[in-house]
Amino acid sequence: MNATAFEAVDQPQPTSSSPTGEEVDSSARDDAGRLEVADQVVEKVASHAVFLVSGAAAAPRRLLGLNLGDARPSDVASVSADVKDGVARVQATIAVKWPRSVRTVADEVRRRIRHDVSSLTGVKVEHIDVEVVSMTVPKSAQPRVR
Repeated sequence: MNATAFEAVDQPQPTSSSPTGEEVDSSARDDAGRLEVADQVVEKVASHAVFLVSGAAAAPRRLLGLNLGDARPSDVASVSADVKDGVARVQATIAVKWPRSVRTVADEVRRRIRHDVSSLTGVKVEHIDVEVVSMTVPKSAQPRVR
């Protein structure tokens, strides 16, 4: 063997850190295959992200554009996602709890969805639409009717 062959053999392979902090041989990772994340997985992660935002709630059920009942704070938010080539577009329909600012809650929802989806699934979130269809008012804050 000549000296050039030894140099190529002795050179370390490129490495990267795994989520656990261990070094991983990136050439082995390339040979492992592809990972495709389904739309439904992104929808579930994004829906849970909405639940974690203070002041956001699942929107009430709607029929012909009218709310049927109150917002569902314990339910999952209505979220749809379209994932193509590792990039997602997300649409979330939510309610905002009184007296929180709609703009502030919507911005927090966008930020949380983008962070949670990218960190948990590895999918980049390109665009997030947040539709606020209801504002929930606590029972004690509702005006009295005489």
